[in-house]
Amino acid sequence: MKIWKYELQITDRQYIPVGSSYVWPLSVAEQNGKLMLWAHVIKEDGFPPRCKNTITVDIIGTGNPYEFDMTADNFVGTAVMSYGAVWHVFARYDIISGGAVE
Repeated sequence: MKIWKYELQITDRQYIPVGSSYVWPLSVAEQNGKLMLWAHVIKEDGFPPRCKNTITVDIIGTGNPYEFDMTADNFVGTAVMSYGAVWHVFARYDIISGGAVE
């Protein structure tokens, strides 16, 4: 088990490929002017190598509309950037095997 970090792009939705690992998003914050996501990563031998698991990340700026169903379970955190923007980050882990999300 390890904790890894992923740089996020400032965009409404993005997909972070994590291969056949199981990932649990933990927190978000600014680091050196960039929005970062930290996640607990467990390499699962039970996932076949063909799995293309992803973290789906949605970022909402304060006061901006959004068009997805957000839940408290998907909320990772709020990051206040040094340049004044405030981002609210939601993430979920998707297992994709054989082209279909499980």
